[in-house]
Amino acid sequence: MTNDEINIKKDELMKILELSGVPLSAVERMIDIEKSKKQEEEQKKKEKENPPFVQLYKGKGINALKWLINESQLAGSIFMFFLENMNNKNMVVCSQQVLAEEFGKGRTSIYKAIKLLDDHNFINIAKIGTANTYILNPEITFQSGNDKKKYVSFEGTVLLSKEENKALFEKYNYESIKVLKEKKSTKEH
Repeated sequence: MTNDEINIKKDELMKILELSGVPLSAVERMIDIEKSKKQEEEQKKKEKENPPFVQLYKGKGINALKWLINESQLAGSIFMFFLENMNNKNMVVCSQQVLAEEFGKGRTSIYKAIKLLDDHNFINIAKIGTANTYILNPEITFQSGNDKKKYVSFEGTVLLSKEENKALFEKYNYESIKVLKEKKSTKEH
């Protein structure tokens, strides 16, 4: 506590304010707003301190994962890739080309593995043009707090394939950034 701060109980403050004629309802609202802000800040701090993690349910989640790995190694690997890359709302956006490149498989193999995941409710799929949003089943696994499982948020991690986005990757290549290129050549002289 600094020299400018006064520690006083709410009841005592209310008595002082009542005697001074300040409207109590306005002061109570200000106190409640400040308290709410502090709680929100504490919650955000806790969320930031919590390292990235994935929760997997004992029983249903683990048994489902064991079944999946035994059923299809590729589908199991894709599911693990989704776990690694999903945001805290159980979502990841990518094309099948990204998956084909990641696993060195053709589109047909990727399609069959995704279909198995979808058919057995490991994932749900939302289309975004030629890409898909894969939403992992929160009854198997989730990354956020248990109290947030009931919400579906449509923010997501978007994974881009270098092959599908050659111009984008070339445009943002270190060597093609003018300012950095100039600085680099200045340092060399």
